[in-house]
Amino acid sequence: MAMIRKPKTNSLFSIAQVIIGIALLALSTHLALASETYLEVLNQGGLNQYHAFALLVCFSFFAGILLIAQQAFKQDSHQFDELSSY
Repeated sequence: MAMIRKPKTNSLFSIAQVIIGIALLALSTHLALASETYLEVLNQGGLNQYHAFALLVCFSFFAGILLIAQQAFKQDSHQFDELSSY
């Protein structure tokens, strides 16, 4: 049987997806740890937006998790396809 090769763009996209996921997790962690400073600056500027800040932290965290989980799910299903003889 001849093996079908996937284009390199797929693997580059996968690598970029994992890197962006890790970057989003790092961003959400940094924002959560330094939240006091960011909220103080928002209050000084008259932008008392606690809800928007919390949404930004949660959105970046969950987006990072979903990107990495999507990539892991693709890898698992690909490995299952390779093991399955049917």
